[in-house]
Amino acid sequence: MQGSGGIAGEAGVWVLGTFALYLLVLLGIGLYSARFMDSVGDYVIGGRQIGPVVTGFSERASEMSGWLTLGVPANAYGTGIMAFLNGLGMIPADLLAWAGIAKRLRKYTEIVRSVTLPTFFETRLDDDTGYVKGVSAVVLMLFEGGYVGAQIVAAGTLLRILTGIEPWVGIVVGGVIVIGYTFLGGYFAVAWSDYFQGAIILMSFIALPVIAFTSMGLPFDELARVGEGSLTSITAGAAGWAAVFGIISYAAIGLGVPGNPHIMVRFMGIDRVKNVRLAALVAQLFMFAAYIGAALVGLYALAMFGEGAITNPDAVMPMLTLDLLPGVLAGVVLAAALAAMMSSADSQLLVATSAIVEDVYHGFLDRDATEAELVRYSRYVTFALGTASVAFAYLAKNTPIYTLVLDYAWGGLGAAIGPTVIATLWWKRVTAEGSVASMIVGASTMVLWTQLPTVLGWVGLMPPESAEFWYGLVTVYGLFPAFIVSSLTLVGVSLVTRPPTGVDEDFEVFDKPLSAVAADGGEPTDGRRASSDLRSDGGESSDYATDGGTDSDTSPKVVTEADNIRGHVAASGYWSDDER
Repeated sequence: MQGSGGIAGEAGVWVLGTFALYLLVLLGIGLYSARFMDSVGDYVIGGRQIGPVVTGFSERASEMSGWLTLGVPANAYGTGIMAFLNGLGMIPADLLAWAGIAKRLRKYTEIVRSVTLPTFFETRLDDDTGYVKGVSAVVLMLFEGGYVGAQIVAAGTLLRILTGIEPWVGIVVGGVIVIGYTFLGGYFAVAWSDYFQGAIILMSFIALPVIAFTSMGLPFDELARVGEGSLTSITAGAAGWAAVFGIISYAAIGLGVPGNPHIMVRFMGIDRVKNVRLAALVAQLFMFAAYIGAALVGLYALAMFGEGAITNPDAVMPMLTLDLLPGVLAGVVLAAALAAMMSSADSQLLVATSAIVEDVYHGFLDRDATEAELVRYSRYVTFALGTASVAFAYLAKNTPIYTLVLDYAWGGLGAAIGPTVIATLWWKRVTAEGSVASMIVGASTMVLWTQLPTVLGWVGLMPPESAEFWYGLVTVYGLFPAFIVSSLTLVGVSLVTRPPTGVDEDFEVFDKPLSAVAADGGEPTDGRRASSDLRSDGGESSDYATDGGTDSDTSPKVVTEADNIRGHVAASGYWSDDER
């Protein structure tokens, strides 16, 4: 089981001990959260009871993962201050997502009782064919499932670097713990464990640069001397088209924010709409401090150890931590780095589970399933998916982690799902056909573009680096062209197909306070069908489901989306809570 020894040396005992203690805490959170699992909504989005501070931390912790803890320091060690551009796309993209998506998605999905994006798409686009829900659910299962595996690979890799332990041990241990507390506690456990992990990560990336500063001051003079100017250049010394496409690639990472469901479910799960602003503030402060701190960690490692002294870039952050902190504190920080990867894996595992149970099983196979059955099936699927992800992680253990994450999981979700999320909330003309085409084209383009340099190299058509524009275009981060092609497909197909009915009512829900939506009343207009989620409530909300008057109950039945909205608003108590 034990390999050739890791960089942690004697501190490896502290790392393993702290990590073991940390994992017990996570299991405790899972056991405690299990008592709140009464419905599939509780399991998938925490019953919309998670407060703004936990939501803000959880939203960031679920996304940053190993990318922040290992990737940004490694990037800074290799490129210098250019690593600060990692926040160029992410910070404004996340801010725009909180400002332009969070409230609209939160209000609409609660009113129609949707707990997943595929069900939201189906309802908003009035799609009775099942294509929108089916295609989006398949995309989520594939890319989120791969995302889980990538995070488990990252945890196993870091454990091997630190302690020399065999990779499969880290993969199995990490997988068992993630499956365990997600299986038990669902979204409650995921959100609270993310909060716990996020707090340690944030403190680490504030403390490490401060401690380094007290011993050597700012690192920039040393960087200028070592790198002959390239390490203190915001383009790493590149000029012309190489610099332009380099900056575009960094900025394009942010395009993945609206398409990654494990971020969107944070918006859906916050307790109150009015708390979105506070959660956004927490998330932005977290991200700003973490990105700056992570880049500084890489720069201080460069200044302290020297250029080229660390052959494995993933070891940059662990080595600086071990150099600056005593064994116990280093163990805590490095255990948090390991756990950060699991904080993403648990969120993605939950999203993939909801796609199978809520969108596929409940949406297509058994619409009368009860909440208790759905919670039970969710746990079964979490276990099965988690096991499959551990197997995938073992098979892909030698694949670069960031190839798995950025080129496929993050990029694939961003290109396939992102344009539809934005369009359904802001563009009345979007259609189900346009969304389906966009998802297929976006996912395909992302995968194919990633392989483009390899394919062109095989046929002898890969442009040389001296052909700056064409080389930069071919090697630019694939999410940039994939998002553009996906968006153009969505707009083009939507404009030549028939838009859904009742769109104005949907946008009233988006634009107005919930109390105002309910106060408007609204007359039955078009007999629009009820949301699929209402159909899938297992009968518990049948008073509001559109059934066209076919039910044996002869009391007045709702026949429009507005009726559904009024009924749910009244039942949920919004009338007595205007500040909500």
